[in-house]
Amino acid sequence: MIDKIKSLLTENEEIIGVGRIHWVVFAPSAIYCLVAFLMAAFFHPLVGGVILFLSLYPIYNAFIAYWMTYLILTNKKVLSRQGFLSRDWTRMDFDKIENAYLEEPIIGRYLGYATVVISGIGSGHIAIANIANGDAFIKALEQQQVKSKAA
Repeated sequence: MIDKIKSLLTENEEIIGVGRIHWVVFAPSAIYCLVAFLMAAFFHPLVGGVILFLSLYPIYNAFIAYWMTYLILTNKKVLSRQGFLSRDWTRMDFDKIENAYLEEPIIGRYLGYATVVISGIGSGHIAIANIANGDAFIKALEQQQVKSKAA
């Protein structure tokens, strides 16, 4: 994957940081599986099997989000990648970034994840949910913006 990212970079551009999805994306799927096993054990095995079958889609979505979502900070821009079958690459140069902030739920503060939102001039917008250590990513982005303005 790093080779694919490096092919998108221009010359004299280096990767500063990579934001990845937090493990919390698997929590709803784990709860569905737990409910399925409890239903199978205490109510009816067929009902538990149906619930377990229906939980396969959220499990699939969680794995795709966890393995295929990246938020990449370079010394010149921010890149985001989402999706598996249809990929969405978004890039935003530092001079086009208007605002960068976190949307952090209460449980996200304790577990260490947040939604990173980077809004650009005009209609540009990057919002990636459940980024692990989102505050560190925003801090590194702000430092790189200051360095790019000074240069």
